[in-house]
Amino acid sequence: MARMRSSGPLHEHIQAVVDEMGIDDPREAVRQKARSRLAEMTPYFDSPPFDLLALASCFDLQWSDESPAFSQDSEIVPQEDGRVALRVNQQRPLTRQRFSIAHEIGHTLFPDYQFSVRCRKATERRWTDDDLLESLCDVAASEFMFPLPWFTDSLAAMQWTGDGLAKLADEYQASREATARRVVEVHAEPMAAVYLSWKLKPTELQQVARNARQPSLLDELAPEDPEAKLRVDYVIANESYRSVSGPHIPIYKSMPSKGPMYEASISQSPTTGNLTIEIGRTSEDFQIIAAPIYTEVAELGPDNGNSVVAIIRPANHESKIW
Repeated sequence: MARMRSSGPLHEHIQAVVDEMGIDDPREAVRQKARSRLAEMTPYFDSPPFDLLALASCFDLQWSDESPAFSQDSEIVPQEDGRVALRVNQQRPLTRQRFSIAHEIGHTLFPDYQFSVRCRKATERRWTDDDLLESLCDVAASEFMFPLPWFTDSLAAMQWTGDGLAKLADEYQASREATARRVVEVHAEPMAAVYLSWKLKPTELQQVARNARQPSLLDELAPEDPEAKLRVDYVIANESYRSVSGPHIPIYKSMPSKGPMYEASISQSPTTGNLTIEIGRTSEDFQIIAAPIYTEVAELGPDNGNSVVAIIRPANHESKIW
């Protein structure tokens, strides 16, 4: 994964973990601390998937049946008796609840977590201090949900297909998007996780707004609104992918109405295949495994197409797994 860099001094709580672990990269420092703390707990647990509520209690978080008040997903809240309550949106899919619990456990790796509300954000990170802290809790969550060395063994046995990715997610009671991210993070071969949803690009959103402000008296003269396409939300690439000069796939990049990512969305089934993606003035051939992911009804695309997560790798790279 790319090293995190800050334009200025780190938040004091993040800096405390960096200093404690003696590692300059905040991501790596949090990862190593999460692994160290988990190693203290694993003698009391069987093989994954771990009971995350039990694990949370080991980190001094107390489960509460109350719904989160400050987040759509989860939060930890200090109580008057000194304990820290863990609240999770129980209306979310089980896999999302599990990641939320693991995320909140991540907050306990930082100083003073018990003195203020901490919550998982559903919005995109803006890389402010608070957002960086939340993102680092996601790093810790991956360590708790996909612990080494079990996950390394599972990855070695994984069938490199869309079905194989879905099966691996089921094995760890995790979402497919979280599993794809962990696969890319851990694997040595060049690959990236691509997250896609049906949406308009910013200029099209502006066009829709203009159309709404300037209604036509005649329906046949009214400009048509653009149609949503399967577009990139964000990409997470590992260092190996970057080292072989893997092309940068920008956000809002639309995918063609063919290939494994599109087919996974429309068929709502995992798929595997190759696809040539045009990026600027160039094009690149990729080997792809893709799987549909949980999608709110309002966010479904044409023909009820789902959002998708895909693992891609440059097709011209010699592989031992694909």
